[in-house]
Amino acid sequence: MTPTLAAWGPTALDAVLIAGLLYAVFTDLRVRRISNKLTYPAMLIGLVGNAVIGGWAGLGHAWLGWATGLGIMLLPFLLRAMGAGDVKLMAAIGAIKGPEFVLVAALYACVTGGLLAIFYLYRERRVKSTVKYVAYGWLWALKGTGQKAGAIPYAPAIAAGVVLALLPYSLITLS
Repeated sequence: MTPTLAAWGPTALDAVLIAGLLYAVFTDLRVRRISNKLTYPAMLIGLVGNAVIGGWAGLGHAWLGWATGLGIMLLPFLLRAMGAGDVKLMAAIGAIKGPEFVLVAALYACVTGGLLAIFYLYRERRVKSTVKYVAYGWLWALKGTGQKAGAIPYAPAIAAGVVLALLPYSLITLS
């Protein structure tokens, strides 16, 4: 491994990550979808890129990050609180940056997503319907017998979480 690859490899992966997030935010806001044409290549770039940079250890780190990103989002997806594109995007982030990073990014994304949800509720004047949703219970809503909650595009929250996790002085550290 050349010093150039070791020095520039992570920076190149960060550039791919930021470009992918910009595209994901744009499409999620515009058409409410995160394309497989983005997420699957991003996963592959993360796995291959980390293998090239760090060998077998890098590949293992990328796989663990992929599984962590997938695992974080799987339960909300199964509860229909999250779309499949959001799940695959978080798995791609894990493959590119690893398990510790994707955990921190997910924590920041949760906070940002909550703030975005409050903004959407206020903007769309849906506070009353959301209170009804909470009162009837989300489980009843999933069964189709209660109020449905509104959906928000979550890629902006994920992107904000990644940017906050990339800052040199993150409020959350796992190491």
